[in-house]
Amino acid sequence: MSPGPGAPPGLAGPLAQARAEAPVLAPLLLAVFAASAYFVGPPAWNQNSRLALTRALVEHGSTTIDDYHATTGDKSFRDGHFYSDKAPGTSLLAAPAYALYYALARAVGAERPEVRLVPLDPADEGREPDAKQPGDRLAYNFAYRTALYVCRLGSVTLATVAATAALYLLALARLGARREALLLAATWALATPALIYGAALYGHQLCADFLVLGLAGVLLGQGTRAMAVGTGALLGLAVVCEYPAAVPVALIWLFGAWRRGWRFGLASALGGLGPALVLAGYHTAAFGSPLKTGYDFVYLAEFAEGMRVNYGIHAPDPRVLLELLFGAYRGLFYLAPVLLLAPWGFALELRGWPPAPPDRAEGTWPIRPVALLGLAIAAFYLLLNAGYYMWDGGAAIGPRHCVPMLPFVALAL
Repeated sequence: MSPGPGAPPGLAGPLAQARAEAPVLAPLLLAVFAASAYFVGPPAWNQNSRLALTRALVEHGSTTIDDYHATTGDKSFRDGHFYSDKAPGTSLLAAPAYALYYALARAVGAERPEVRLVPLDPADEGREPDAKQPGDRLAYNFAYRTALYVCRLGSVTLATVAATAALYLLALARLGARREALLLAATWALATPALIYGAALYGHQLCADFLVLGLAGVLLGQGTRAMAVGTGALLGLAVVCEYPAAVPVALIWLFGAWRRGWRFGLASALGGLGPALVLAGYHTAAFGSPLKTGYDFVYLAEFAEGMRVNYGIHAPDPRVLLELLFGAYRGLFYLAPVLLLAPWGFALELRGWPPAPPDRAEGTWPIRPVALLGLAIAAFYLLLNAGYYMWDGGAAIGPRHCVPMLPFVALAL
């Protein structure tokens, strides 16, 4: 496949570029991995729901989480069985790490991940976890916490390390300066909520990782069919991890088809077919139809009522938007003030400044189109979050639903 009109001439593929930049990248990637690996988050509904599906897939070859449903309220109920209500991507990608952990634990006779009920009234000792009453709490054994940590480390954290490399390469192509590119990539990975959610078994950071990897495939990839297919697969995985990513994926795909030509667009669409089939297969196995998701069968009544109309998405509320950006409770700029520089960066890039480095081939980086793409993705997530009935995200730090937009905002730095 030859590059389409305006494609960057002479650029090596992202993997080749990463190898060439290894001496510069290695310390940054090690720092990102170490910083993320240092934190061990407590079990909570969102993470437990994803781990429950991973365990069901590995231990039973099933999508039902009946044996583990007591650990989470983020679940669905259909035809007498419990399921995770989350998009399955995080659980699927964590399965290899958990399978290895599970096999090693069995081989040495270690305890299995377990949870027990600690009742408020000691007289009720011995009840099962699924008989939990107000005031009771769940106690997780060391094996459970280790399994959660291993799953997160082997999926979200590793993907974030790869995405940090991709963001560095994108910044290097834009700026032509290693020091500034390193600073930009480090800022995203270590000074924004990317650090928080790179250390948790949620889907938002994985979604961000695959989106930025897909953008790297569009802007930095060689004009080969394999690169185009791989780019489409990465973008498809973003949707498997978080359903709303379908919109930014469509935007990046349209940008890629415009930038690299229609052959690239067709090949990348073909690459996205694999993740789409996986998602459809999971939906069919768990919920009886490729177009049904866990959110159609939410178990808890308060969640089901909130999701009843348009999955809880309504017109954006300006007050919520202000809270998402500036509030002390969930404010993005409150949590990561360095991002206050991003609007300034977007404004400059829309004016075509600074120009591409003089030593770069003409047309290497389409300044205004990339800025418009980043703005569109950021606007989508902010407006979507501002119109969501549970906009604060429940158990969260910062605006977790906006995490997938952060690498595109960071590029404006």
